[in-house]
Amino acid sequence: MSESLEFRPVEGDEVHAFADTLADLCAAAFHSFDGSYLLNRLPGLSGVAAVVALEKGAPIAFKLGYRRGHDLFYSWLGAVHPLWRRKGVARRLMEAQHRWANEQGYRFVETRTRASNTPMIILNLSAGFVISGYEVDRAGHPVVTQRRNLSAGPVL
Repeated sequence: MSESLEFRPVEGDEVHAFADTLADLCAAAFHSFDGSYLLNRLPGLSGVAAVVALEKGAPIAFKLGYRRGHDLFYSWLGAVHPLWRRKGVARRLMEAQHRWANEQGYRFVETRTRASNTPMIILNLSAGFVISGYEVDRAGHPVVTQRRNLSAGPVL
């Protein structure tokens, strides 16, 4: 089913044009998502880019990130619509994002995930990420930081 999907990178102003759609996807994917988290933070980010998964032109998933230093791309937020879960979409988004980041000259991708999000941590580890940090965020949630060296080869 996911073979028919298009994975399209979008950058800068084009990401901002997709902002409401991205917030809607997050609301569908996460029970208590507050769209203002994305919409208020997005304008302040530099080097912002996303990979959007489209099915017949309609967005069904995305992976969003931004520049954090000269050679580090921070993979900040992503969502897969519940109807498209467990079909390999998240992995394909990650592959497309890392390919794009590598083509832009980034050497590393970093992400933070709640420690309770075991499926995301496992996906990241299987894709070559290593655990590079652990902390408790402002809300009291344990968070794992993972980093991947893009020169280590393609995503598995």
